[in-house]
Amino acid sequence: MDGFRGSLRHPAVLVLAALLAIPLAASADAPSGLERLERFYEETRSLRADFSQRVTGPDGEVQERSQGEVWIEQPDRFRWEYREPHPQKIVADGETVQFYDPEMEQVTVRDFTQGLGHTPSSVLSGSGDLSRQFEIRDAGTEDGLAWVELVPRDREEAGFRLARVGLEADPVRLREFVFTDPFENRTRLRFENIRVNPALDADLFNFQPPPDADVLGGGGPNG
Repeated sequence: MDGFRGSLRHPAVLVLAALLAIPLAASADAPSGLERLERFYEETRSLRADFSQRVTGPDGEVQERSQGEVWIEQPDRFRWEYREPHPQKIVADGETVQFYDPEMEQVTVRDFTQGLGHTPSSVLSGSGDLSRQFEIRDAGTEDGLAWVELVPRDREEAGFRLARVGLEADPVRLREFVFTDPFENRTRLRFENIRVNPALDADLFNFQPPPDADVLGGGGPNG
């Protein structure tokens, strides 16, 4: 398992990217949270934002804080750069997802459709149907945001218990994402300085492992 330590450090990133990667079926009488989520999918082709992340344990104690920058381009490209306190990159080009941990001098390569966990990977690949994979429900409003909850229909395959998305309106922006794992650890991502539909350089999603890094998986020279 040590070889995949870097790739498993931020599981919420994969679920969030999944939510950003595929549209939600519209409903004529959808509650406000669902309507905002639908509008977000309809209006967002690409996204750039700063983010902060906080991980808390079952007792509410803060276990980790980090921050960085994210770029997402529908349907299957994203780049997350964790800058503090531990630099890390997670880059997807539609065919693979690469996890780079500079401190470990290690890159883990996974197939885009196979390596992200059963439910998130099928959503990320664009072949999934959110309504089939999740119970989707409006969760009311709090702190000026409308919330939507996604409960995996198969929790064992999904590897997480609950995801919550917080959106603001006028214009619609995804501001918070909360991910709860089966052990009641909670990861909260907050987004600032959001830019919707910017022109993104294709090189953002083209990651080349450093020559001195160990490459695991994906047919790498050291895999």
